[in-house]
Amino acid sequence: MLMFPKPGQAAATAAPERDPQRIAIDALGFVAGRDELVRRFLDVTGLEVGHLRAAAAEPTFFVGLLDFLLANEADLMDFAGAAGLDPAEIGRAREALAS
Repeated sequence: MLMFPKPGQAAATAAPERDPQRIAIDALGFVAGRDELVRRFLDVTGLEVGHLRAAAAEPTFFVGLLDFLLANEADLMDFAGAAGLDPAEIGRAREALAS
């Protein structure tokens, strides 16, 4: 049953956001665990499977990975659901990693 605050009553505070780096690492696991998705990611980025680990050490890798998920609503929603995240939180994690 949904509970809504009464007028003048504070709404329950939302769960704290997760660390952007943790979200990005979870996203890598999500992508890597799905053959079709990892193939598409490799095709889009031009990376090869053997170079994925080295690429992940680069500061911009996770920004690109989150961009990849954010570019496709179905992928974004699948990851958000699997990770228990609000899709907007993934966008905020991307922005935090990019700055």
